[in-house]
Amino acid sequence: MRIRGYGSGQPGRQGLSGQNRERADAFRGRHSIGERIKGRVLRRDPSGLYWVQVGGEELLAQLEVQTEPGDTLMFIVRALVPEIHLQALQGDAPQDDLPSLVQRFRTAREAFESHADPLLQVLANIPPLIAPRQEAFTIALDGDSEAASLYAASQELLARINSEQGCLPGATALYAPWLLPGMRRQEIVRRNTASDFVEAGMSGRFADCGRLEVRLMSRADECSLRLLAEQPEKSGPTQVELAALVRDGLDLEAHILGVTRLAANAGAGMLGELLGDAPLWASGGLNTRV
Repeated sequence: MRIRGYGSGQPGRQGLSGQNRERADAFRGRHSIGERIKGRVLRRDPSGLYWVQVGGEELLAQLEVQTEPGDTLMFIVRALVPEIHLQALQGDAPQDDLPSLVQRFRTAREAFESHADPLLQVLANIPPLIAPRQEAFTIALDGDSEAASLYAASQELLARINSEQGCLPGATALYAPWLLPGMRRQEIVRRNTASDFVEAGMSGRFADCGRLEVRLMSRADECSLRLLAEQPEKSGPTQVELAALVRDGLDLEAHILGVTRLAANAGAGMLGELLGDAPLWASGGLNTRV
């Protein structure tokens, strides 16, 4: 199901009014790739499209399934940029497919971060050195059984994601909250490329610079970082922290290639790449028009 008027906001495209762009941005802000949403078919439009109520909003959409007004459908959010794309599920859809696992991981991660926020704030005071932060994180979990259980649940779901996904060859999904304790909603995708480079993408949110996406490319003798930030002008401390972690972990000086402003309609997160519907950097707009 592709939603009319909910595209990238490219000038000149019919139906992309200011109101539609605002509604699209609001939808993207509330939902994430892999999420399952229940919707109800309201009526058929003279154009042949259908008005569907999804997530509390009425959307004009093209449906690829046989349906009638009044039917209730379950949708998976497949893409948020450059267009919002929901896939309608027919019958008894499996609950352990990749989009569902991604959404379940995000729910588990949110539960952990909500409970462990005080713990993570303490870790943020530790200098940006990987081993001390990880050791302190392990000690803190040993003293908080609920945090340990919630963290284990998120890691179990990540393991299942890594066993199920095959859309991005050589990719591994990771969650390492001790790396950047000030970051929330962290998602990491690491993969080996055809060359001798190792690529890693990280997405999340900071209190100071807002949403952030980082792309790291490294090999034996060099490492580069490219950043997208909701507020680039406030990303300086995060750049310093990232450079220190690279120095500690890889024994290399990171070359920061630049910081670009994150697009207003961002929201796919790095795990969106595993679903095959979000191109690399899609949520930041480097490969899409915004």
